[in-house]
Amino acid sequence: MLKNIIIASILAFSLGMQGCSKSEESNSLEIPEEPSENIAVPQLGQLTFSDITTTGAQVVGHVSHRGGAFVLERGVCWSKEEMPTVDNNYREATSAKGSGEFGLQLTGLVQSTSYYVRAYAKNKGGIAYGQQMILRTADIQSVDFAPKPLFIIGSSRASYDVEIVSSGGGAITERGICWGTTENPTVADHKIAHGSTGIGKFRANLTGLTERTNYHLRAYAVNETGVSYGTNVPFRTIGKGNVTYTFNKASNPNAEQLAAYDRLQVAIDSAVWYANNYTSATKHVWLNYDAGVPTADANNEGWMRFGANASYQNIRTMLHEMNHTFGTGTTSWWSNQAISGGKYQFAQVNTVLKLITADNNAVLNGDGMHWWPYGLNQNSEVTSSWDFVYNCLIIEAMRRDGMTSHSGSYQP
Repeated sequence: MLKNIIIASILAFSLGMQGCSKSEESNSLEIPEEPSENIAVPQLGQLTFSDITTTGAQVVGHVSHRGGAFVLERGVCWSKEEMPTVDNNYREATSAKGSGEFGLQLTGLVQSTSYYVRAYAKNKGGIAYGQQMILRTADIQSVDFAPKPLFIIGSSRASYDVEIVSSGGGAITERGICWGTTENPTVADHKIAHGSTGIGKFRANLTGLTERTNYHLRAYAVNETGVSYGTNVPFRTIGKGNVTYTFNKASNPNAEQLAAYDRLQVAIDSAVWYANNYTSATKHVWLNYDAGVPTADANNEGWMRFGANASYQNIRTMLHEMNHTFGTGTTSWWSNQAISGGKYQFAQVNTVLKLITADNNAVLNGDGMHWWPYGLNQNSEVTSSWDFVYNCLIIEAMRRDGMTSHSGSYQP
């Protein structure tokens, strides 16, 4: 019995020794700390700054020596006064490289201001600070605009696409366009503010202009430096169109006819509004409802017919048919001069199309009757009411190119 007890004790001691051996092997992978009496505070290298803005910078620091203990925290502290500490303002770095390098983004500073910045690091021995460095935030500059051409011009209205590419490092609190009849207008003349702020693109719309009048406009934006202006853009409004209509109706219409009349009334009034505001054409058209017509049709004399299909009794179709009364697809000018090889041949239209599409290679396509894009040939082509405006801009450009039959000669 005694022999068995001795053997069991030896086995238990042997197993215990094996467990201690495994634990020591695992700990050997970690960097051991110095004894407490040998621990010093960390040592820090020089800070570097990059990407300095009006409100901050990217900061890189380096713990060059741990002081014999694990670094518990590292970062930077700053103040407008010299020799800042963590009792002033500080930000801890959330990660560091094995070499001791760490980085962080310093934010929330004030523009055009000098700050004293030091790196700091903590271990069991205490907190240490690096060399004091001076960081000066950037000055706020004026707002920077991308130059843009103006191409949406009507008789009493115009629209300008503004692009702000830089806020100058400040906060844009207002943006819009200003205009007048003299060069380089300011916000003291006439202005319209856009509802949003900040950088980016927006479209500003002018109304209440006088037909056949020379104007100038500039984009503007307000930041901490004051009002900044874009380049001066001169433009001239066109003559107001004179498109009128007669709506032929049955003397005793049935319910189907009355419903069609209601839809067509909205369509013709809307189409005439677009034509009179964005073209200078003179034309009288006769609107007719004919249930036997499959879709809709029109001729150059101004006769328009709409069938019973309600999906064609809309603004899109009305403008499309009105285009035919102006001369697209219904005149010898169209068939003999304007379209060749499936492409529109004259400069004014293709210049406008390049501006609308922002594509310097854009050329209008066409056939014996229709043209595209923006010819409003199908309901699916309409993505917004701006497509109606673009349609009229191209019609006006066709008039400048020589499409004069039955719609009045073009007069600048």
